Amino acid sequence: MTETPAVAVTGTPTLGGAYPVSVFAAQAVGAVGLALARLAEGSGHPAVEESAHAEGASGSVVVHGPLADAWFSAAVRPVQPLASPWDAIAGDYRTADGWIRLHTNAPHHRAVALRVLGVPEPADRAAVAAAVERWTGDVLETEVVIAGGCAAVMRSVEQWSRHPQGIAVAAEPLVAVDVREAGRPLPAGVAERPLAGVRVLDLTRVLAGPVATRVLALLGADVLRVDPPSWNEPSVAPDMTLGKRCTRLDTDDVEDRAELLALLAEADVLVHGYRPGALDSMGLDAATLRRVRPGLVEVQIDAYGYSGPWAGRRGFDSLVQMSSGIAHRGMLQAAAETPLPLPVQALDHATGWFAAAAALRAVARARHTGAGSLSRLSLARTALELESLRDAMLTSQGPSTDATAFATSPAPPTLPGRTIETFWGEALVLDPPLSVAGVRIETFVAPRPLGSDEPEWQSDLDEAPPARRTGPTGPAAGSPGRAVAALGAGRTLVWAFLSAALVWGLQGAVGLLGSLALGGAPQLYFWTQLEWLAGAAAQAAGLAGAWYAASRVVTVAPAVAITTLAGYAASVLVTGAAGALRVGEPIAGESFATVLVVSLSTGAALIAFLVPGLLLFTRWFVGRVSGDQSLARAKYSRS
Repeated sequence: MTETPAVAVTGTPTLGGAYPVSVFAAQAVGAVGLALARLAEGSGHPAVEESAHAEGASGSVVVHGPLADAWFSAAVRPVQPLASPWDAIAGDYRTADGWIRLHTNAPHHRAVALRVLGVPEPADRAAVAAAVERWTGDVLETEVVIAGGCAAVMRSVEQWSRHPQGIAVAAEPLVAVDVREAGRPLPAGVAERPLAGVRVLDLTRVLAGPVATRVLALLGADVLRVDPPSWNEPSVAPDMTLGKRCTRLDTDDVEDRAELLALLAEADVLVHGYRPGALDSMGLDAATLRRVRPGLVEVQIDAYGYSGPWAGRRGFDSLVQMSSGIAHRGMLQAAAETPLPLPVQALDHATGWFAAAAALRAVARARHTGAGSLSRLSLARTALELESLRDAMLTSQGPSTDATAFATSPAPPTLPGRTIETFWGEALVLDPPLSVAGVRIETFVAPRPLGSDEPEWQSDLDEAPPARRTGPTGPAAGSPGRAVAALGAGRTLVWAFLSAALVWGLQGAVGLLGSLALGGAPQLYFWTQLEWLAGAAAQAAGLAGAWYAASRVVTVAPAVAITTLAGYAASVLVTGAAGALRVGEPIAGESFATVLVVSLSTGAALIAFLVPGLLLFTRWFVGRVSGDQSLARAKYSRS
C-alpha cells in the first residue's frame, strides 16, 4: 500500500473575519480528497495507482482554494438570480436580555414562532421585534422549541463550553463510526469513477446533507433524493440537486412507504439529516435497516449532536452559529451592534464535505471487509472543529498576530466553470474545487426541481438523465408497480385471525341490532350457529394465505382487494358447506345462496370487506412498517 498523499492547496484565502473560513473550507474539501485517494488506492485499478505514483504523493490531491470558497457559497449559479431563501421574518431579534435568532423559512416553523409570540398573520418584522423584546431569550427559545419551532439564543464561546449540550458535543468525535455486520457487496466502481454503480439514497434537506450527496454524485454515484410531497426549497434547489435525480414519497402513505423500503433494499449508501429517532416514525428504525439492507453504509447528519439534552433538537447552520458562540465572536471582532455570522454557511458546507469523506471511507471498508457502518456527524461538532482550528492558527502565528481577525484577499472576478441549461434558465456550474490523480470529478446530470423523477434506481451504470415524473407523488401512469413490503408470517397470522374475530363479532352485533330495530325477538344467529364460526375460521385462513401471496407480487391496493375477496369467499364457502352438513342435507347451491342473502341483508358482507383492510392499515401492521417486515424480492437489476 502506498503512502497516503498530502493535500496541496492553491490560491489565496478569500473568506475570513473572526474565523479562518477559507482554511477550514480547504480542510473539509481536502478530507474528501484524502478519502478518495485511499478509496482509489484500495480499488486495485492500475490506472489510478500509476497516475498517483507518477504525480507524486504531494501532487495527487489538490484543493483549489478560491473554488473551494466559492463552492461554500454556491456551485451552481443561475444567470437570473433567484429569490432570497430567507423568510421575511427570519433573523436576529433583541430580547429583554440579549439576542435570539428565529428560523422561519419553513411554513410550519414560521407558524409556530408567531403562535408562541402571539403575533397574527400577516406579520412583519416590526411586530415580531416588538413581541420578542418582551421575552427573555432562554424562555422564548425553550417555548419555541417545545412547540416544534426553531430558535437559538446567542451565547458566547465560553457560555457554550459550559452549557450541558456544549459539554456533550465536546466529548463526541468529529465523525463517530459504528461498524456493523457484513451484507451484500458494494459495486467495485471503475478507474476514473470510484462510485460508479453505487446507489445513494438521499433523505436530506438544506444544506449539509445535500452537499454530501452532491459530492458523491460528482464521483459517479447514482444519487436519488427523496422529499415529502409538501417540501420545497426553490432558492437552493439549483445548487443542491446537481448530479442527482429527485423524487417524492409520502411516508404517511403505506404504498409510498413500501416504495421507500423497496428503494432502500437495493441502495448501497443511505444519507439522512433527520434528528435521532425521527426515522423510526417513518418505518426506518435500525432493525428495519438491518433486515432490509444488511451491510448498508449509513451516514447521519444532525444539528446539535447525538448525546446531551439537545440531541433531538431541530437546528440549522445559522442557529448553531448563534448557540456555539460563532455569531457572538463575530460581533465582538467587528465591533458590531448585532450578531455577526460567518460570511457563508460554513458549518453546513464543511459538515457536508466531512460527511462525504466519511461515506467514502465507509465504502472502502465495505468493499474490503463487506461490513456496513453508521457514521454520525453534527453541525455543532463541526463548529467546535472550526473553533479549534482558529485557536491553533492563532497559537502557531505567535503573539504579534492580530488575534481578532483573519485577513483575506479579494475573490477572483471570474471562476472557471461551464454554462448549462436548467429549469431555471442558463446557469454557471463551477469547476470542482478538488483534483485527485486519475479520478474524474464531474457530473452531466443537470440540477432539477424537487420531485422531477420516478422513485426508482437506474438499471445500469449510465449517468443519463431520467424522464420527468407526471405527478408530485407516486409513479407515472403506466409505470410498473412494485410489491408492498410484506408482513412477517407471525404478524400476518395475528392480523388474519384478529380480522376474522372482529368480523364475526361485528356481524353478530349487526344482526342483533337489526332484529331489535324490527321489534322482534333478539336474533343471535351469527353467534349461535357453528357454521358462522367455521366461516370465520375459514376467513382467517383465506386472509392469511391471500395476503402472504398477493403482497409479494402486487402493490397495496390490488393486494388488499384480492385479500378481502379471498377471505370473504372462503367464509361463504365454508359457512354454506357447514350449514348443509349440520342439517344433514346435500351441499347445494341453495346453501351458499342462503349465506349470501343473510350476509348481504344484514350488512355482514360490508363488514367482512372493510374490517380486514382497516385493521391492516393500523400502526401495528402495514400502517407501521416495522422491523418485522421485509421485501420479498429485489426490484432493481444492476445489469
